[in-house]
Amino acid sequence: MTTDMLFRQAFIASPIGMAILDVEGRFRNVNPALARMLGRDASELQGRSIADFTHPDDSPAALGMIDRVAGGAVPDAQVQQRFLHPTGDNVWARVTVSRSLSGTDRVLIAQIEDVTETHRAKDLLQRRAMYDHLTGLANRQLLNDRLALALDNHAGRTTTVACVFLDVDHFKIVNDSLGHEAGDTMLVEIGRRIQNAVRPGDTVARLGGDEFVVVLENVRSRAAAEGVISLITSAVQAPVIVEGHEIVPTVSAGLALADPDSTAETLVRAADTAMFAAKQAGRARVEAYHPTMHREVMSKLSVEAELRTAIREGQLVVHYQPVVELTTRRVVAFEALVRWQHPSRGLLMPSEFIAISEEANLVVPLGSFVLHEACRFLASRPEFAGRVFVNVSTKQIGAADLARVVRSALAESGVEPARLGLEITESGMLMASHAATSDLESLQQLGVDMIIDDFGTGYSALSSVLLNPVAGLKLAREFTLRLGDRATGDRISTAMATLTSSLQMYGVIEGIETEAQYAIARQHGWTFGQGFLFGHATPSERLAFEPDGSVRILPEHSESGPGTVLPGTFSSERTGAFGFSQDLGDDLDDELARLL
Repeated sequence: MTTDMLFRQAFIASPIGMAILDVEGRFRNVNPALARMLGRDASELQGRSIADFTHPDDSPAALGMIDRVAGGAVPDAQVQQRFLHPTGDNVWARVTVSRSLSGTDRVLIAQIEDVTETHRAKDLLQRRAMYDHLTGLANRQLLNDRLALALDNHAGRTTTVACVFLDVDHFKIVNDSLGHEAGDTMLVEIGRRIQNAVRPGDTVARLGGDEFVVVLENVRSRAAAEGVISLITSAVQAPVIVEGHEIVPTVSAGLALADPDSTAETLVRAADTAMFAAKQAGRARVEAYHPTMHREVMSKLSVEAELRTAIREGQLVVHYQPVVELTTRRVVAFEALVRWQHPSRGLLMPSEFIAISEEANLVVPLGSFVLHEACRFLASRPEFAGRVFVNVSTKQIGAADLARVVRSALAESGVEPARLGLEITESGMLMASHAATSDLESLQQLGVDMIIDDFGTGYSALSSVLLNPVAGLKLAREFTLRLGDRATGDRISTAMATLTSSLQMYGVIEGIETEAQYAIARQHGWTFGQGFLFGHATPSERLAFEPDGSVRILPEHSESGPGTVLPGTFSSERTGAFGFSQDLGDDLDDELARLL
């Protein structure tokens, strides 16, 4: 078999596209593999220029390669180019052209290999590296690249660059109550709305979670940037249906305008700081960055770092404030209240660090510490027949497995569950996630009573709250301050005292500081009370329990002496059921409205 016959056979049978070209780049012959690749008959290709089937953007490179090889500048050459397929798709190919080494006819041999899948994989990797997989918006890397370029382009101009940091308000509630798929659906829709609200050329990015960033170029003033933000927030706030539920999303926004020293990193950080200020100021608002914000954030970071050390090195202490039976003023329980014995700043109240612990996710270990300390306090005072109530954050319920922590504290101390109580906010009682509901039910089955703390400061209906395993409630101090007003304060106090009594619940009125408030609370029908009139929160070592059940508060810096004597404790056994039926729950709000 001759060489020509061998070449022809290999030409026809080759799985790679092959073609014989003249020096002008016209097809003289093509093999079946090339015809299939380009989606055309061989007869359609013969006599036509390779440029006729090449993407216009790639034609100059393809024809230039052919000219170099045909003119003898190089023996062979290779390019990657796109061919046009009849379906409208592009076929990426690696084209290698070389001169024929036999015969006198001046022809070129082209090998054309389909590399479309390789290009698609490469494009996908590049897109994943530069774009958010959920929303298709720019990711952090692409955002930083575009922002850096925008800052360079605006150097010396009269206009500037603005960075807007957006965070979806209360997004965790959607995730916890409706699930992560519903949350993702909502994020995609919010991303689409933001993109449609900005100007052409502006960059919208998602940094992860519920955080979005917008880069505005050619901004003339803060007012102009705020105008765009107004369009964004209005677009976001349109109702959206998720899993059959109508949700009206809002965003907290931080705005930062570039100055000559700004970098992409510092500008995003400034906008983030301003957004945090918007969150702190009440959410669903816009705050513009000011340098004082940075100092405040750094101060909080310092406190956060110190608080981590405090938890690790045992600088936290628990004080106990009495809860009394109003008719006798006898102590029936204590509320465990955490304090921070700071090495240089002295004793710090919860208002100075609890909010930071929530933001820094330190409230779970902090809460665990208080639970264990409260149980140790009870175990060391078997003569005390009352209870200790511990405040619980919503972050401890569900994912943090509060029931497990409570079991651990009880088992470690040997304390009976009935001696421990938990104070939970209204929002904690209404958490809709399966984990949260299961946690609350486990605590009820364990025999630990739960009462609603600061009742009346949330937005829940009473019937909704009492459908949960609630054993009682504390009326918020805000209402105690209004006792004696002969108006709303007195009506709410009387109504809530009547309801808790009729439902055989614990009813505690907080914040009693004067004899006048004490007298009115008794007149309204409250059973239990708490406040400075009966005692401040006191370290455990200053509480002495007498054989008759009375409690003696020792003077500070002394373990002896008469101190202050509070009447004795007693075991306050509750009767009746504290789980409420749907029928009862439906009537509670109507009854409260009637009483008011």
